[in-house]
Amino acid sequence: METIHTAEAKALVELQKRDTAIDALAAGVAGVPVKVAGLNAVFEAKKRSMGAAREALQALQVKKKNVELKIAEADEGIRKHQRDLNLVKDNNAFKALLTEIETDKKNKDDLETEELVLLEEIDKAAVQDRLMQAEVKKTEEFKNSEISVLEAAGREAAEKLAAAKNERAAAAAALNPDLLERYESLRANRGGLAVAAAHEEPHTGKLSCGGCHMSLTPQKTLDVKKADTLTFCQDCRCLLYLEKTIFGEKPKEQAEG
Repeated sequence: METIHTAEAKALVELQKRDTAIDALAAGVAGVPVKVAGLNAVFEAKKRSMGAAREALQALQVKKKNVELKIAEADEGIRKHQRDLNLVKDNNAFKALLTEIETDKKNKDDLETEELVLLEEIDKAAVQDRLMQAEVKKTEEFKNSEISVLEAAGREAAEKLAAAKNERAAAAAALNPDLLERYESLRANRGGLAVAAAHEEPHTGKLSCGGCHMSLTPQKTLDVKKADTLTFCQDCRCLLYLEKTIFGEKPKEQAEG
């Protein structure tokens, strides 16, 4: 059967519009947890970056303390060897101590240079740490604000969805059971779209399917213009209707607006 003639054509079109609205509301409700999870994921990633920056700063600070300990050890070695200089009588031992003192001083100089480099790196790491803390705080505030808005919108959408489903159930119950069964089967097989409006090209008057956008054959064009008639698209098998045939012509000023 290529057409369905029924006085309930308008009611079926309106049921499809209800279902399309319900699907959009359901998608909105289902999307809230996904969006919340996305915001939380961004926040957690930012926190991990902050943690990495803090760990980098702490590692540099630990390294600096180790260098400071080595400098102190070098100082102590220099002082010890200098004290030993006053105790030795042997010339070779005296020279050996002088060499060790020079070595300690060289090590101390190298360590102090390393300490200066570390101080510069610590300053940079501290700046990065503060920046990351500020970014985390900003991200958390944004996250909390967005989640609050999303959850409020989700609650509102859920309330509208529940009301829409009740209204839909009443509208569906008023339809002929056989017609409703065919409609539900089409919806299940076509991703929720069983009935689509045919699109009319303003200048040529040519019609195309609102589901697959393919042009209608001349016969389909005639069929869809008949009152109380729904016709199957020859390509996607969606039920088609013409808005002005089902709902009547709009006033000119309304159509232009």
